Amino acid sequence: MGKNRLSLAETLPEFLRWRALSMPLKGVPDVLSPSEVEALAAEIFQQHEERALFRPIPDRIPTVEDAHDVQEAYVALLLKKFNTTVGGYKVALTSKQTRDWLKVYEPCAGQVLATRIHTSPHSERIADYVRFSAETEICVILDKDMSGPCTSADIRENLRSLHCAYELVEDRGADMTKIDAKSLASDNSWNGGIVIGPPASKDIDLTNLRGKLKINGGVTHQGTTAETMGGDPLDAVAWLVGHLGKRGKVLKAGQPVMTGSIIQSQFLGAGITLEFAMDGMPPVHLKLI
Repeated sequence: MGKNRLSLAETLPEFLRWRALSMPLKGVPDVLSPSEVEALAAEIFQQHEERALFRPIPDRIPTVEDAHDVQEAYVALLLKKFNTTVGGYKVALTSKQTRDWLKVYEPCAGQVLATRIHTSPHSERIADYVRFSAETEICVILDKDMSGPCTSADIRENLRSLHCAYELVEDRGADMTKIDAKSLASDNSWNGGIVIGPPASKDIDLTNLRGKLKINGGVTHQGTTAETMGGDPLDAVAWLVGHLGKRGKVLKAGQPVMTGSIIQSQFLGAGITLEFAMDGMPPVHLKLI
C-alpha cells in the first residue's frame, strides 16, 4: 500500500486492535494480528473476484473468534465495493441436520449486505454464483435494539415480525466433506443474500412448527423448527445478540436475522420455482433464472 493510504488494519474496530495488543509476547499468538486479519480478508475477497473455488483454511485461523475478525475485515471490503451497509445477519450451523451433514458443531454468524436483502417474490440469477444453493428459514425482525446476553423470552418480548425466508448461498463449489466453522465464518458464512416473505403473526408458537418446500409446484421436502438451535428460532437470535455484544456491536431494530435451515440446503439450477411456508405463516416465493 502507498505511504499515504490507510491500511485496512488501521480502520478495523477498536476490539480488534485491543485483541492484538493482548497477544502474548512469546510463543504462538492466541489471536491473529490486525495485519494477518487484513491479509486473510484480502485473500478471500480476491478469491471471490476471481470466482475461485472455496479453499478451507482452518490451520491458518486459531479460533472461531479470529474467523469472525477476518469476516469483519472481509465484509468491510464488500461494503466499500458495493457502496452499501450491513443490513442484517444470519446464524449458520443451527440445524442438527445440517451440522450432521457437514460434520461441524459450532454456530457462527454472517452479515447480510443491505443491497442483498430482497422481498418475495424474487428472481435470482444462478450465473452470478460459482455454486448456488437455497436454504429455507424463519427470519426474525426485532422492534428494539438489543446487545449482550439475553434469552429467547427477551427476543419474544421485543419482536416486530416473523417471516418465511430463503437464504441465498454462495459456497463456491466447496467440498462439503471438508467444511469447518472457522473457514465458513471467515468467508461471511457464505451469505449471498436473503429473500423475505410477508410478515406472519408475531404471536405464533414456533415450537415444532412444520414447514414445506414446493419445487415447481410439488412438495419435495419438509422439516420442523426442531432442527434449529435449541428447537426454537428465537434461541438463534438470542445467541446472535450475545455474540454481537461480545464484539461491541448491536442488533438494530428492523435488521432481519436468518435463524438457520429448516430443511437441508437445496442445490438447484435455473428454471426452478420455489415456494416455502411454515404452518400458519405466509409463503415466500423464489424463481431461479
